[in-house]
Amino acid sequence: MSGLVNMPRIDVLELARVEGVPEFHPEYHTFSPFPVHAFVIHHPDGAIVVDTGIGFGNEFIDALYPHDSMSIVDELHRCGVDERDVQLIVNSHLHFDHCGQNHSLACPIAVQRAELEAARQPHYSVNDWAAVPAHRARVLDGDTQLCDGVEVLRTPGHTPGHQAVLIRSDESTVLIAAQCIFRRDAWSGDLEDANLHGSEWREQAADSVARLRRLNPDRVLLSHDLAIG
Repeated sequence: MSGLVNMPRIDVLELARVEGVPEFHPEYHTFSPFPVHAFVIHHPDGAIVVDTGIGFGNEFIDALYPHDSMSIVDELHRCGVDERDVQLIVNSHLHFDHCGQNHSLACPIAVQRAELEAARQPHYSVNDWAAVPAHRARVLDGDTQLCDGVEVLRTPGHTPGHQAVLIRSDESTVLIAAQCIFRRDAWSGDLEDANLHGSEWREQAADSVARLRRLNPDRVLLSHDLAIG
């Protein structure tokens, strides 16, 4: 893929802090609060937003996963971006905490076809948040270069259509690994069971992480790790 001469500024937005999980969650007894990050790539052609956090007004989600959500529009303003100037949303996947404010922006949404299909299954996400209108959908089938220096990499494991975002310049390489792993200590390949779509996805998840590690990025950004990289 072609790269950029200079690495664009990449801002990490903390759009929520989850303070609890339901009793059926596999990490209920070991839970500690975690952030919900989105990412803004200040690309020369226009800002790219990776994930949009948790939406508002869903009583079921609010009860199961107590949190305080921040408006993505307000947070974009804080880092100098007018929401009307965002050229693209990239959803790493369509779980409720990654696509909840897609509707707050008007730009196209890049998502893997496999993820769209997975999101149609019952209890996968919040349907209204995960639904990608046809006129906004940029449906991807595998690795795709989005624009100069920015590529998505299909990384199944956490979900069937999870994707990471790779940003290259002459200076460095930044990887938005999103939720390929939950915590930074899993970068070595010791994957958390709770982060897998199912036990049958372990091999694909391990392959995805190994592939990203081989890229030897200078910086790795994760959706839920307290250390933002």
